[in-house]
Amino acid sequence: MIESIIKTMYSLLQKRPQVQSEPYPHVVIEEALPWDLYEELENTFPEKQILDTQPFDDGICYRMKANIMLDQKFQPEIWRKFTEYHTSAEWFNEVNELFKDYMPKVLHKKFTTNDLGARGWADKNKNIWTDCQTVMHKPITETTSRTPHIDNPMEMWAGLMYMPYKNDESIGGEFQLHNVKNKVSKVDMTKGRQVFDEDLGPVVKTIPYKRNTFVMFANNSTNTVHSVSKRISPTTYRRSVNIIGEFKRGFAKMYEVQEIR
Repeated sequence: MIESIIKTMYSLLQKRPQVQSEPYPHVVIEEALPWDLYEELENTFPEKQILDTQPFDDGICYRMKANIMLDQKFQPEIWRKFTEYHTSAEWFNEVNELFKDYMPKVLHKKFTTNDLGARGWADKNKNIWTDCQTVMHKPITETTSRTPHIDNPMEMWAGLMYMPYKNDESIGGEFQLHNVKNKVSKVDMTKGRQVFDEDLGPVVKTIPYKRNTFVMFANNSTNTVHSVSKRISPTTYRRSVNIIGEFKRGFAKMYEVQEIR
């Protein structure tokens, strides 16, 4: 019992948010973690280890995935424990319950460690993967770091916790939810599943890039279009944590979409 309480204190859903259904199922939680816990994570953010990884997205984005942070030798320990919880069956069930009304029936059950595992650690018999990634984007000014797009169809849900530096005075870098003009049936894979202009609708909700803010959405249709607004006068990296649940490659998808290459 005590161990369970200690684990769930790391949960980004401990405030028990209500799901907003428009433009698609999502939650936004300000002050998601107790401030003492958040500030310990903030003060020990593993910046050097992240920047030692190979960059993605033409060199502008660094991601350190759960398979690194789950190593028993990984330091800081608080980040290992945070990652352990947010890749666990307990966490998966917590999210599953939150988005139950929007998930396929195959997910309407309680999962155990026999059913799922962290990406990079899960054995081949597990058909569900979880991941927790610490992320840093370079302070670019030419464009947004993420144009309007949808995520991988194998993904069930995704969460994003903002961790800006205290002295980050830039404007922008906000998470944006879009409407669509038409049901999205195809995406541009050369631009990271970017949505084509004829289907893209306006931004209908913006979540400010603010400390200890968590946004999460159910990836339950091709219309879950989102983006990141352009940062104005950035001088620091954009820091965040990505938390993901997905089907193993080749096992299942949440939806079908044509991927134009």
